[in-house]
Amino acid sequence: MATGRDIRGLAAGANRAAQPAENAPPRRPRRTGPIHWFLFNSGCVAASVALMWFAPVVPLPGFLRGPAFITAALAIPLALVLVPALLLRHVTHKKPPKLAIGALTVALTAAVVLAVITREAGEERGLEKRGRWTEAVVVDVDNGKTDKCTLRTDDGREISPQMTDGCDPERIEPGDRLRVLYDPKGAAGPFEDTEVDLDPGAYKGIIGGLAALIVVAGTWGCVRVSRGGK
Repeated sequence: MATGRDIRGLAAGANRAAQPAENAPPRRPRRTGPIHWFLFNSGCVAASVALMWFAPVVPLPGFLRGPAFITAALAIPLALVLVPALLLRHVTHKKPPKLAIGALTVALTAAVVLAVITREAGEERGLEKRGRWTEAVVVDVDNGKTDKCTLRTDDGREISPQMTDGCDPERIEPGDRLRVLYDPKGAAGPFEDTEVDLDPGAYKGIIGGLAALIVVAGTWGCVRVSRGGK
């Protein structure tokens, strides 16, 4: 049978266990090391290149190509900056880490360029694999921020997407006939025969250079921020 002393001891223990969490010593935030940031930046680069290459080469279904481009050219570059900003928001700095911020900005910009360049390389590869030559009629010429020509084959089928390379409103007008190389799957834009110079392998150097720049600048910037700019 419990005595009064035992009961008081149990009550005291319960009171200590029920003390507010704020009285507990603060937990030290988990430190993210260079290897983690290297893997994070490498993964972002690999995902961007894969999306932009396979979208026109495989190709992806039409309803997925737009989201794939937005993911590679917008979401992934933003992730390179926002993820470290959120994970490292607890890190205090004696002064703003300007060099680290500059490195992350370089990584973001390079990621956008990488997505665009890889998409161009993928489209050229897609045309190499399944491109077809045809005589097309110019239906419309859109002279906007980017000149676009709407083309139609002799049997009345509209070629998708619109032609941008070689669409010069000063040279081409509705009713003109052009010999073009187009993608029957609609994943790569058509080229006029005078503009065709397919060489997707020529992009390897710039894609590799941009990828390395993103990984190095992104990893270095994240590590600098995680160490308080030291």
